[in-house]
Amino acid sequence: MAVTLEQRQQTTDTIGMHPKKFMMLLGMVSMCMLFAALTSALIVKKADTTSWKNFVLPSSFLYSTAVVVLSSIFLQISYVLYKKNNKSYKLMMLVTLLTAAVFCFLQYSGWMQLTKIGAPLSGNVSGSFVYLVTGFHVAHLLGGMVVLLITTLVHILRPKPINKKGELLALESKINFEVLLIFWHFLGALWIYLYVFLFIIYN
Repeated sequence: MAVTLEQRQQTTDTIGMHPKKFMMLLGMVSMCMLFAALTSALIVKKADTTSWKNFVLPSSFLYSTAVVVLSSIFLQISYVLYKKNNKSYKLMMLVTLLTAAVFCFLQYSGWMQLTKIGAPLSGNVSGSFVYLVTGFHVAHLLGGMVVLLITTLVHILRPKPINKKGELLALESKINFEVLLIFWHFLGALWIYLYVFLFIIYN
C-alpha cells in the first residue's frame, strides 16, 4: 500500500522528528564524542612538558575558518531559495561546493606550513595532534561534499515533480536537503570550535 504525502507528514508529526534527522543527530553526537576524546587527549599530552613544543598555528587555518562560515551561509541561502522555488538555489549549491573545496585546499596549505616551521606529521607529538584533529575534520567534510555533490546533481538533472506522487518525492527531497543543511552547519561550527581550541592550546 502506497504511503501518501499526508500519511508521511502525520508520521513525522507523531514522532516529533523525521527518522533521517534523528539518525543525523545520533551521528553528530558520535562525532562530538570523537573530537571530545581527541581534544581531551591533546590537553593531557600538553601536560607532558618534556616533549611538548609550542608553535604559532598557520594562517591558512584562520582563513579556512572564514571560508567555512561563508560556506554555511551559501548553503543556507540555497535552502531559502529552494523553498521559494527559485532556481538560483542550484547555483548556490555549486558555490557552496566550491567554497568547501577552497577550505580543503587551505587545510592542505596549513599542513604544508606546519612542515616548514618544523612540525611535520611524524615529528613532535604536539604537531602530530594538529594533523590528526584537522585531518579527521577534513575527512568528515569530504564525506559531506560527496553528499552535497550528489544532491546538487539530482536537483540539476531532475526537475521538481508536481503530481501527487511527485509531492511525496518533493517532500523527501526537502527533508534530504534539511538533513544535509544540518550536517553542513554542524561541520562549520565544529571547525570553529576546533580552531579556537587549537589557537588557545598552542598560544
